[in-house]
Amino acid sequence: MTISNPIQIILNNNKTNHPMVDIDIIKSPMKYEILDLLRHDEMNFEDIVKNTSKSKASVSMHLRDLRKEGIVNYKADPEDNRKKIFFLNSEYLGSLDSSRIKLAKKDQTKLLIDEFIKNDEIDYFILLTHTFKSLLFEFGMDISPVLQKVGNYIGKYLYEKLKDDDLDTFLNNISKYWIKNNLGKLSYNINNNIEITCIDCFESMHSEKIGLPSCYLEKGMLETLFSEYFKFDIKILETKCYSMGDEKCVYEIEP
Repeated sequence: MTISNPIQIILNNNKTNHPMVDIDIIKSPMKYEILDLLRHDEMNFEDIVKNTSKSKASVSMHLRDLRKEGIVNYKADPEDNRKKIFFLNSEYLGSLDSSRIKLAKKDQTKLLIDEFIKNDEIDYFILLTHTFKSLLFEFGMDISPVLQKVGNYIGKYLYEKLKDDDLDTFLNNISKYWIKNNLGKLSYNINNNIEITCIDCFESMHSEKIGLPSCYLEKGMLETLFSEYFKFDIKILETKCYSMGDEKCVYEIEP
């Protein structure tokens, strides 16, 4: 087995009950190989050595380290008490391999979103993305940059659907879309800049209070919508959020 710059992500429930601090990142190629074997099935020591083509001493050392961290454990072989059967004692979350990144299409995310657009299911895609975010957050994983990028792609599609030369009409079209798709109720305050308020925000209304803004999907959507309208790149700052303990989400457009 050839591994290139591997990283495995393990939820280690044996270290703590708090999901925000029990993620183990495994970067060792040897440990990666052992865990990759054990996540499919439990295995005795001899079979691990055979499948890794490493020395017994090397495998034993890495298994000892993994046991010490609570990531793997062992039990006696019922057919031979002198032998140990090892198993994964933690929850496998996923892995990263730099060699696979090169194989991915550059515009793969856009192609996926385009498929939902073609089938007129962009509202379902938003719900699916938000659900996936919530699931990963339970494991303490922050994918906010990815969510904002996805929001940018969705915003580009929505602009073609909601655009109008008149700013008031454009804002009204956005508000109607948000309500229709249960994304929240939007209102606007226009002075020297534009302030957007979202009540019942789909992304954070039921989120835990973490003291930080968390609406990166919505932020990405709004950012692209207004960048397309004004014909230049704008940035949006979320100044209030349900996840910060506020009773609404507030965004400020920064030119």
